[in-house]
Amino acid sequence: MVIQCSNPTCRAVATLPVGRCQVCQTPLLYRFLLAVGDSGLEPPPFTVVAGRYQVWQHPIWLDTQPEAPIKALDTIPPSLLPYLRLSDLAQFVPRPYYYLTPEESTLASPVLLLDAAPIGVSLTEEDQVQASLLPTLNQAWSQGSAIQQLNWLRQVALLWSALSQEQVAATLLAPAQLRVDQSLLRLTTLVADQSSPVPVTLGGLGQQWHTLAQMAQPSVRAYLTWLATALIQGTVSTSNELMAELEQAIQTLAQGLSATVDWMADTDQGPSRDRNEDACYPQGQAQQQVLTSQVGGDQPLPLLLVCDGIGGHEHGNVASQTAIKLLLEELQPLAQQPDLSPAVVAQRLKQAITLANNAISNRNNDEQRSARARMGTTVVVALVHFPYVSIAHLGDSRAYRISTRTCYQITLDDDVASREAHLGYALYQEAVHMPGGGALIQALGINDSGYLYPAVQYLCVDDPSVLLLCSDGLSDYDRVDALWLYTARSLVGNTAPLAPVAQQLIQQANRLNGHDNVTVGLMRFLAQTASLPTLPAQRLRSQVETAASSPPARTELAPVPVGTTALAQPVVRRPWRRWLGGAAAALLVLGGAGWAYWLRQPQPIAITPVIGAWPTADLAGQPLLPLALALTADISVGSFWRVSPAVSSPVPTTVLQLTPSPTLGTDSEAAPSSATTAPVVPAGSVLKVVSRQTLADQTDWVRLQVCSIPSGRSLADVPTESDQSLVEPSAATLAQQLSQPGDEGWAKHYHLYSAATTLDTVTPTQAGVCSS
Repeated sequence: MVIQCSNPTCRAVATLPVGRCQVCQTPLLYRFLLAVGDSGLEPPPFTVVAGRYQVWQHPIWLDTQPEAPIKALDTIPPSLLPYLRLSDLAQFVPRPYYYLTPEESTLASPVLLLDAAPIGVSLTEEDQVQASLLPTLNQAWSQGSAIQQLNWLRQVALLWSALSQEQVAATLLAPAQLRVDQSLLRLTTLVADQSSPVPVTLGGLGQQWHTLAQMAQPSVRAYLTWLATALIQGTVSTSNELMAELEQAIQTLAQGLSATVDWMADTDQGPSRDRNEDACYPQGQAQQQVLTSQVGGDQPLPLLLVCDGIGGHEHGNVASQTAIKLLLEELQPLAQQPDLSPAVVAQRLKQAITLANNAISNRNNDEQRSARARMGTTVVVALVHFPYVSIAHLGDSRAYRISTRTCYQITLDDDVASREAHLGYALYQEAVHMPGGGALIQALGINDSGYLYPAVQYLCVDDPSVLLLCSDGLSDYDRVDALWLYTARSLVGNTAPLAPVAQQLIQQANRLNGHDNVTVGLMRFLAQTASLPTLPAQRLRSQVETAASSPPARTELAPVPVGTTALAQPVVRRPWRRWLGGAAAALLVLGGAGWAYWLRQPQPIAITPVIGAWPTADLAGQPLLPLALALTADISVGSFWRVSPAVSSPVPTTVLQLTPSPTLGTDSEAAPSSATTAPVVPAGSVLKVVSRQTLADQTDWVRLQVCSIPSGRSLADVPTESDQSLVEPSAATLAQQLSQPGDEGWAKHYHLYSAATTLDTVTPTQAGVCSS
């Protein structure tokens, strides 16, 4: 079988498995796929399926025509939908590439081909490509360091809630589906909960972990044994609590870890552009720091920035340079806050991106720019806060994680193709070739910050790896997937200078693409382990700390009594009772119109810092629109949510406002009238999402049903498995009427997210009237 050179000026045919074109020496694009089908499916090596896919060593197949569009599917098989809806978890979950029917493949059963699967690639001394599956978690466990073992389990805890919503959490209980690339956890395939031979509960997860704990490194063995037992017994009962415990354990153990970080960026105008609209930091000059858990205050945190001014828009270079300047101003002061938790860093990254968006958008408005005349920019950021690195992005500038055997794109492009795939309308490989598939759906400066959803994720820096950040001048046409083996891979695990590799990538991008500006950022991690402390066989965090570490409530409306969340009715606007004549009337009308216009604008609020997974100093809040910090959580129909307790000062109570119907342009940000006697939902009440709706103004609404309210003497009590009836509160303790189980109403989705937390499982009593 042969493969064609991707160099547009060559296109020579090469014989597998050579790594480079024998004519022009361009690295060849090897698109390895994981074939998933019935257990009896095992074609012999070198079999060619559907005239395109060659069996390498089943279940590893190779697409020998990776640049050719795939055939559009008439319908998306239901088994593919969980993969598509979890596409935002790109660093963990493989992406459906194509679905082969028996008619196409002449095989006995359908075959799902997965891209970005846990497949490792290497080169022989003869420059030939080799591919094999990465080791399973069980296979790699005993060789992993103590921090790696904790980090692998942390990633399982991180995935639990998202996979539970898609009813594929059984994947995390199937050892063969969990594979590791050094510190990174990768899923092989998704396993439906209904097919699991064991109960899909955190208790079942504890049973799996109990076996691993017996083979853990000595410094964490006792702690992991306690944690597994706590899951089995229900002492640790939620995925958030489990995450908080493991993050605290990693932070404690990181006191014996240090890491050398090198980073730099560079940019080039390219051969076909008259100016460079890209920008980056730090440009041209490599920097280095040795980080430990005690470092903080003197040096700025390692920070890597890549921005791509949107092509075709005026002053894209102004937008990208403005973004770099403002992001530096907002993020560099974080160096004075040691031991930052991932939650705090994510909050500040989103805040910085939103402030940059406001600055660019306001300039567009001031200069009366509209449509394609509005300047804008993409952005991708890597910020190290030991022992993690957080990556945030907006637009289609990308971040890749490169190890000795893998190169994974860990960001999801904010374009039409990714949106179509995430919504289950098409496979990404099909959507990306559609007209307009590469069009951006969000970028800095184009829209109001209320519709901005930057994505933030974080990785542990406990193993040798390289982050590659780049604009689409390099990533277009899958150049990174072809070039990494011969460029950035050479940086992993050594101290070779970064600049030559950055220049090599830029030169290859100009030679193979050449249609755009090119920007490349590189960040390398080399970890060194000293003497690690031994973790105790007990809880590391108090339950109060765990509850406080959840995202803080954001003030949307006026506060209500502590422990309650109001189901307020729409605000009643009373008309003027008399007509004022002459000039006085005109002035009042104009003043009222101005006030109404101001009221309808999204109002900034002060962000109260999230209490991190370990003690941190408070961070000063900055103004930010409430929508911009609302996470892009998938509030799925049928999911259950528990109303969070109101938090006393300094975080005001968030009011969840239920209205009879979603209304376009409803002034839901206004405080309810003091005369309104709205029913309230006690903290601890359980709500069910009945349906969803998106209005013409692009606001998302959810219809909620009150399933149960607390039973007991205190409104802080949660429902339990008992026959105890509801204790009616007295007028002295609660002036407003309690909402009753069965009540329904509508709320904006970010109001629900700010006032409640999702439940992985519910008891029959908690489900209450929603159980049917």
